[in-house]
Amino acid sequence: MSGRPVAPSTTDVVFMKHRSHLDRPPGDRDNAVGLARFLLTSLVVLSHSFYMHVCSLDYDPMVRWSWGQYTLGRIAVDAFFVLSGFLVARSWAGSRGWADFLTRRATRVYPAFLAAALFTSLVAAPWLAARGGMHRPEAPSWAAILLPALVLDYPELAANGSLWTIRYDFYYYLLIGAMGWAGLLARRWPVFAMWASSWAVYAAWFTSGAEAGIYDQHPRLLTCFLSGAVAFAYRDRIPLRWSWFAMAVAGLAGYAAGWWPYRFWPYRVMNLAFPIYGAYALLFICFRPGARAGRLGWLGDYSYGLFLYAYPIQLMLVTAYRDRLGPFTHFLASWALAILAAGLSLRLIERPALRLRRRRPPDRREPPAPHFRVAEEATARSVG
Repeated sequence: MSGRPVAPSTTDVVFMKHRSHLDRPPGDRDNAVGLARFLLTSLVVLSHSFYMHVCSLDYDPMVRWSWGQYTLGRIAVDAFFVLSGFLVARSWAGSRGWADFLTRRATRVYPAFLAAALFTSLVAAPWLAARGGMHRPEAPSWAAILLPALVLDYPELAANGSLWTIRYDFYYYLLIGAMGWAGLLARRWPVFAMWASSWAVYAAWFTSGAEAGIYDQHPRLLTCFLSGAVAFAYRDRIPLRWSWFAMAVAGLAGYAAGWWPYRFWPYRVMNLAFPIYGAYALLFICFRPGARAGRLGWLGDYSYGLFLYAYPIQLMLVTAYRDRLGPFTHFLASWALAILAAGLSLRLIERPALRLRRRRPPDRREPPAPHFRVAEEATARSVG
């Protein structure tokens, strides 16, 4: 064997080049998206465990690390919306039009959401009410459950406090579909302009000290969602470099822990920094590791069901065994039971719904060309 170094093929050069950016060829699965979604969902469950045991956010580790700016659940939700913005924009780019895009989103979200709403209304809420864990709800009717669920709203959030975010996510699905249908996603600057406007509104809203409940979260969640959409629009120009990742993490940690008087108002602006620093750090983690993390992508299949069923299971456990469980043991027990529920949801509801969608005759209209350079992709395929 010759001692000379072997020059990389054209295929290796092309794919190595694009692995250094957020741009990826169609069908690329060498990423940690599924693993990241599963870990973020688990952080939400952990945050809820701390809150349910002491009815206060003061014991959440992230509250202490960030001087009250974030909880583990809040930072996980913001990260979810960043990742969702990137993936939904990519889904539009690979769809055959508005109908195909909306069908994909609806079959992914609605069936499992309806099943979780039925479980919470017919099983968890009556069980909790009988044991004093919540107020006794009125006798549920199918109309009272299904009609709000059709708009992804759920009135009994005391029994399942996680479901409030699904509605926002689906609204932003529709926003991306409308932007794509209007041709705004074909260019970069409209997406960036929308993100900048949303961030400015979020900054004004946040610095004003306005109190917001779960129904007034558009400035925050839309800004995070559009951060992901902007990253997808500029994906071939955003390098994935360890130096940039270190600066993003250091910047976010500085806003959290305090390099200078960030511990005091009005300098506590980690919330405003996260859609910038946090978005880059998250996308770097998801797309830089490569094939090793991609092998754990199947964990992401359980993340949606885990998110839907963990909260009522946690409430039922803490109501029945509050004196026997601490925050961490409560988290582990409810997390394990919720994964079982997520597995049933995946196999009995989510995958059958997706198979029904795939049986539909395909649209004859060709999908839009991917942002990945077509000429380079064709060269790589011919060499391969």
